[in-house]
Amino acid sequence: MLALLKRFKEFIVVAALAVIPLAIFFAHARHPSDRTFADRLVLAATSPLEKAISWTVTGTLTAIQRVARLRGIAERAEELSREVNRLRWEEREMQELRAENGRLERLLAFAGSREDQRMVGALVIGTRMDPKGLQLVTIDRGAEDGLRRMMPVVSADGVVGRIHTVSGHSADVLLLTDRNSSVAVRVDRSRARANVRGQGGPGPCRLDYALRNDDLIEGDLLVTSGTDGVFPRGLPVGKATKVRRAGYGLYQAAEVIPAADVNRLEELLVLVTGQSAPERAPAAQAPSP
Repeated sequence: MLALLKRFKEFIVVAALAVIPLAIFFAHARHPSDRTFADRLVLAATSPLEKAISWTVTGTLTAIQRVARLRGIAERAEELSREVNRLRWEEREMQELRAENGRLERLLAFAGSREDQRMVGALVIGTRMDPKGLQLVTIDRGAEDGLRRMMPVVSADGVVGRIHTVSGHSADVLLLTDRNSSVAVRVDRSRARANVRGQGGPGPCRLDYALRNDDLIEGDLLVTSGTDGVFPRGLPVGKATKVRRAGYGLYQAAEVIPAADVNRLEELLVLVTGQSAPERAPAAQAPSP
């Protein structure tokens, strides 16, 4: 018998798989009052299996729907994240444009106040702030634009420095804060004369040759006097601070906060003169490598 079952086991399994669903179908198809004992036996035997299959199928479909929904939510979240990043980038660009427009408006206003002076606009394209060397910025204008050595350079705030070296399409500007830089100034309030000299760093400059008896107080505005052969008169240079007047000696001492922040230079104006300034102006050492 066992041998016979083993021989026809595949046929028996196929037959069972075919008969059982039919039996279940016919049992369900009959009205409950017409069901026989065999029908009720089949339904009772297969009910747990049907419930298990139904639960499995329903759970699987629900899980698939949830996965699809979560995938859609994730894709939407990623899309929204990209949109937020794009809007943030656009906002930063707008803020930068507003700041640039503000600087350019102030620069144009400054240029408009000196209509008798030819000017060339330039952008800062490089910086070299060596504490032991030169304090330089590089601009995108050069000899091809009419620039020459020693020409004054300003921003909307005031004096920045002077042209140090020139090539065809760029130039280096020696900043007001460089220790080789010296600008003849006067006190705007009292007309007292002095010199502003850099100290080799981006901080305050030094006030030189201010006579001890001259009228100079904290916060006085210093402007170019026009007597150094480089800068025209009346350009803002900075404000006096830490004024110190000793009881003896020829001069008083003070520091000068530059009107133009050399650490934030972006757009500049070069005051174009007919020829370069005389070589008697303070000479600067060659740029360090």
